[in-house]
Amino acid sequence: MEQEKQDETGGKEECLLCRITYSVYPNFAPMPSAMALNAETGEWFPFDRLKSYSNGYEMAEALGYAWACDCRERAPDRFNERFELRDFTGNRQAGVCYRIRAGSRVLAKGVTDAQGRTQRVSTDNAKQVSIEVAGS
Repeated sequence: MEQEKQDETGGKEECLLCRITYSVYPNFAPMPSAMALNAETGEWFPFDRLKSYSNGYEMAEALGYAWACDCRERAPDRFNERFELRDFTGNRQAGVCYRIRAGSRVLAKGVTDAQGRTQRVSTDNAKQVSIEVAGS
């Protein structure tokens, strides 16, 4: 039954990361009070939600490591990063407005989270990026 859900990806070959992720989580016993952590955003969500996803990529995305996916059918966002803004004494800067650029193109804009982190930005090849913060 669980393998049938994985096959709903339309016969597309999945990478080892997605296959292993999918093979692990559907076999867990129900844990209604357990929480899982999205490693990228720091957000918690009900652990049992993982069982509702139909493939390993969706599970990896929920857990915050889908950026490492190497499936043939997915766009190769091999170059991706998130940044942590700190002041001159090394303290993390939460709530700072920022804009991330590659040349004149804005890749992302937002406000740093509680740990001073920006959102993750991805490009299809290596690019030099700059970060503009409010007041600079």
